[in-house]
Parts: sequence; structure tokens; C-alpha cells
Amino acid sequence: MDEIAPTNAKTADGLNNDDLELHAQGYDREMPRRFSLVSLISLSYALFSTWNGYGSSFGIGFTEASSAGSLYSLIIAAAMTALTNAGMAELASAYPVAGAQYYWSFVVSRPDWAPFASYMAAGVSTLGWWLGLASVTNFVAAMILGIAQLSYPEYTITRWHTWLVFVAITWLAVGFNVFCTKWLPLWNKFMRKQSSRHHTQSVPLLTHPSVYFSIITMTATTVTLFACAAPNFQTAKFVFTDTTNSTGWSNDGFAFLLAILNALYGFLGGDAGAHLCEEVPNPKVNVPKVMMYPILMGVISALPFAIALSFVITDFEAVLTTPTGLPLIEVYYQATGSKVATSILMTAFAVCFFGCATANITTSSRQMWSACRDDCFPFSKYWKQIHPRWQMPVNACCLSGTLVTLYGLIFLGSSAAFASMVGACIVFMTTSYAIPQGILAWRGRDKILPPRAVNLGRWGLVLNILSCVWVACINVVYCIPTTYPVTLENMNWISVVTVGIIAFLLINWVTNQKYVFKGPNINFEVLNANAHDFVEKQTETTSS
Repeated sequence: MDEIAPTNAKTADGLNNDDLELHAQGYDREMPRRFSLVSLISLSYALFSTWNGYGSSFGIGFTEASSAGSLYSLIIAAAMTALTNAGMAELASAYPVAGAQYYWSFVVSRPDWAPFASYMAAGVSTLGWWLGLASVTNFVAAMILGIAQLSYPEYTITRWHTWLVFVAITWLAVGFNVFCTKWLPLWNKFMRKQSSRHHTQSVPLLTHPSVYFSIITMTATTVTLFACAAPNFQTAKFVFTDTTNSTGWSNDGFAFLLAILNALYGFLGGDAGAHLCEEVPNPKVNVPKVMMYPILMGVISALPFAIALSFVITDFEAVLTTPTGLPLIEVYYQATGSKVATSILMTAFAVCFFGCATANITTSSRQMWSACRDDCFPFSKYWKQIHPRWQMPVNACCLSGTLVTLYGLIFLGSSAAFASMVGACIVFMTTSYAIPQGILAWRGRDKILPPRAVNLGRWGLVLNILSCVWVACINVVYCIPTTYPVTLENMNWISVVTVGIIAFLLINWVTNQKYVFKGPNINFEVLNANAHDFVEKQTETTSS
């Protein structure tokens, strides 16, 4: 059952409390509140795709810390993601606006620095989402061609083949986002009939089904791997205690840290719920849940799958040198001994990962649209438009697809450069999480934050500071090559990509946006009054 609060009562002018709150923050609602709590959690879970993220980068994690290190790094990555997301969840409860980090950075900064801080947060967040989308669609394309290579060994995977499939997957995800809204009214009508006795609201298409399919696929894959590989398993000692470092770096602790950062890929996108907060009722309460629950769901679903991969692997050298280019395909094949079974399992895996790409488009388009409402980026008048028929930011959605397609052209010239660009998504996205939390900790939480449903209390400052320290650590370590000795082929170009993109953002600010972008038009008096009223009502409800 969808556990959401009933729709707020409307005032005389037709606005409910959520819309009044949004109006005080400088905006009017432009899209329907089509998500419920459960459907938004479903979208966030599909976006995390933790078990898919683990599987897609399995070979890297195994090289860095072997079986046990890969498993434990998954748990640590989940814990650190929860730490970072807790601070964002509090900000989302205080300021439930689709701009999220962009908006939070503005309201917690000094007035003279607010536009710049907001602009930089918007820039790194938006670029992070686009690069993240490129990484997901690239993996899906590699899976499709890897399956083809497994079935037809004489076939040779070329870069231009990968790029064509990459482009097709990207625009298929765009199409799902735009055109599936056409079916929402019929789906919602059906769901209301089925769920009216529970007082639930509409559930968007492709949210619940994608979660069901993901969980069923993960469970079926795990069971199949164990059943087919029996009794030729690795020992429990190897699975749970082996942390062999095969990176070439002499420091095992550093190699384990690399494994943790690799595991973070399965927990990216924790801000997704915040970017869709204007499309869910009672966002002050519901959005923080959306930002925290999928982390637990992700690690619980990923661990059995990760353990299964470690138990069934028989030839690690073959996994790393597989002609398909994807270690996961070789692990599946070693376990099942069947090309048909491997192809079926990998196809289901790719479909689940495609759900991640679709959710990424949904979120990145809202991120771009929300910032452009205040003219944060060039040509904002085009990207902030809501299509009257589809009731979504179609232009922003298509912009995401276009830029990701152009990113893909880099792959034709250098796969290493492309890998560095898409790998930078972790740096940019986590940096956007830290910017508002760092400013908040520096300026003083008590004098800035209004009353809110989620209050971290005395732990808030500690969590904000730890989040910033963790992100700083990520940014430094993630720019270091993952293997040693360093060559031109294995060089990590993320630092170059990061400096280049930051320089581009700064030049655009100095030459253009600082004269245009002033930030949202916020009525702080009304906003704080609404916050006090909300907390009082929550207290009365709890006490009664």
C-alpha cells in the first residue's frame, strides 16, 4: 500500500498547503503531483540499481580488493552514502524544491555569495547527472554487444558499433520519459480503482513494475548461479576473508579505499527524490524517506548477488581478459556453462540497468528545468518550458539526450578519455551534495535552518562536516590511477576532465551568468511562518 499523506486541503484560491509552500519559495507548481511515496521510492531504487552497479564494475572491485574486500566495501559505501544523504534529507525537509542542491546552496549562503554558490552547485550537479547517464547507457550498450560476441565468437566489437547502440539506448530512455506520460491517466485511473480503499494516489507508469522486475531478476539470477555452479564453489574462506590487492599499488589500505569508491557507483543519485519533490504530496515528510530508504533496499538486494558472484567464479584471469569486455558475462558463463543461459541472464540484467537510465533522464531533466526557472544557465527560456500535453520538461529531457550523445563521440577517439569523463560523474555529483552542507556548517545551522519535519539536532553539524570530509577524500582518491605502474593506457584523466569542466563553468559565470542570474524570488517571512505552522501541526498529531 502507498504510504502517503492525503492530499492537503485547498484554500479559497485553489492552492493546497504544498502549493502555498512552493509559492513562498518563489515558484508555482507546473507539473501534477503524480508520484506517491512508494512510487517515488521505486524510482529512486531503480536509479540506484545497486546490484546492477556492482555487477557492471565487478572486475574493477575484484582487482582492487578481491572477494571479501568487494563485499565489505559495498557495506561501507552504503553507510557513507547514508551519512551524506542524511544532511541532504534534512535540507529537503526544510526546503522542498526541485532545485535541491542548487536551491539549498542559495538559501544557506550569504546574500552576496548566494548566486555564485547556487550556480556552481547547479552546474556540477547537472553535469554529474549527464555524465552518470552516459556511464549507464554505455554499460547497457556494452552488455548488448557482449551478448552478441558471446553468441557469435567471430564477431568483433568495434567502437562505432558501441557508439551506435549507446545512442539508441540513450534516446530510447528519452522516449520512455516523454511518451509514457501519455498512458499515465489510464494507469492512474486503474490504480485508483484498485487502491481507493487505501486512500492512495496515482502511481506513475514504469516505477513499481521496474522494481518488481529488478528484484525478481536479482533473485532468479542469484538462485540460478548457485544451482548451476553446484558443487564447484569457492571456499567460504576465500569469499569472506580474501582481500588480495592486484592493482600494483603496494598499500593494501589504499587499494581497499579504491574498492569502496568503486562500490559508490551503485549508490549514486541519492538526490533524485529531492529533484522530484514538486511532484509528490507532502514533500517535507516524504522526500527525506525517498532519500534514505533506497540505500537500505539497495545494499540488502546487492549483497546476496555479490556473494553469489564470489562463490561461483572459477577462473579469475579469464574474467579479466574476456573478449566480451564485460567480466560479469564471463562469470555468468563460468557458473552456468551455457551461452543461452548467460545471454538470458545478461538480457534481464541489461533491462534492469535500462530502468536506471530511464530514471536518470527523469531526474536530470528536472534538475536542469528547475535551475533554468531562475535563468541559471544559458538559453534558460528553452529548458524551463513544460510541454502542455506531456506535462513534463521535454526540452530539458531532449537536451540531456543530445549532450550525452555528443559525449559518446569521445568514445570513438579514446575509450580511456570517455571512461574518465563518465567516471567524473561521482566527483561532480558528490561535490554537489557537499556544497550546501559545507556552507551550512560554516555559517551556523541554528541561525539558518527553519523548523522542519526532519531535524538532525546535535548530530547535524557532525554529519555535515563528515559529509564534506568524505567528499573531499573521494575527489582526491578518485583522481588517482587505479593500477600501477601508470601508463598512457591506464592513466586516470578524471583530474583533467574535472579541471576543464570547472574552468568552463567559471568562465561562463564571469562572462555571462553573473549578470543574468540573481537566484529565486523567495518570501522568507511566509516560508518561515509556514514552517512553524507545519512543525506545530506535526507535534500536535504526534502527541494526540
